Amino acid sequence: MIISPRGDLSRAIGVDPTTIHNWETSRTHPQPDHLARAAEKLGIPLDRLVVVPEDSRTIADLRNLAGLTQKHVANRTGLSTTTIGRIERGEGSLSDRHATAIAEALHLEERTIRDAFLRARNRPLPSR
Repeated sequence: MIISPRGDLSRAIGVDPTTIHNWETSRTHPQPDHLARAAEKLGIPLDRLVVVPEDSRTIADLRNLAGLTQKHVANRTGLSTTTIGRIERGEGSLSDRHATAIAEALHLEERTIRDAFLRARNRPLPSR
């Protein structure tokens, strides 16, 4: 089933049509769980909506591709959303326990999580 009108899609995923308009016009960005539901209702893989080359993905990208918010990952891992955010930004270090917990929450290999952490940690700093 293909859903195209904004109203149909908004009802299907449980958001206001204005929310979808704001996504379309880049005023706001969808939460990963909303994006995952939209992809499912549209019958397309989520990675067609979240396009990040595999060798450039950070933990935040991997979480988004799983259709999860930081809160979802925190609930699955027992870590705080603050800790998840720090790890996603590549701040501090990634302990073995945290890497294992996040890998399990995202259904990925621990090596994938470690590599994604290093990408975030080694990304260029924004210019001011």
